[in-house]
Amino acid sequence: MLITLDESHRPLVYQIRADAEDWLEARDIDQYRRGLDPTVVRANIDREFDAGQFRGWQVDGEVVAVLAIIDPDPELWTPEEIAEPQTYVSRVMVAKDQHGKGYGSAMLKAVEEEASARGDHWIRLNCWSTNYPLHDYYRALGFEYVRTVDIPGRMSGALFQLDLTQAS
Repeated sequence: MLITLDESHRPLVYQIRADAEDWLEARDIDQYRRGLDPTVVRANIDREFDAGQFRGWQVDGEVVAVLAIIDPDPELWTPEEIAEPQTYVSRVMVAKDQHGKGYGSAMLKAVEEEASARGDHWIRLNCWSTNYPLHDYYRALGFEYVRTVDIPGRMSGALFQLDLTQAS
């Protein structure tokens, strides 16, 4: 079940993020390791958390995956794209002992259903430009690769979108 996370979940989000860093590093994926200041990362998570943007996928009372629903990044998306009705997701992460159980895709499907019910046309996201297994994951869920935006100092510029106007 998709829930809005509350203050009691903040330490869990920090832990899932730290575990994601370790999981990626163990697979020799450079996401989260190259040039990211941990204090900036935590401040960004706190800002999104304080704004009530974090959601979680709950199974048997336990949050097993999280994401944030945020505003689209104007450095990555055009003004025309930003103006379109959409839900923009970020920080999609699954708890370390829950990988491979379909919780990430179930959580995204629930977000898709909510977005469709609101009349949104898209679910959009950006992800790490060189995390090709993640790109494949989003494609397998029906997301379309849009483009990669190269901004000096940023590695999260691969843009994907899911068209909600097409019948599933």
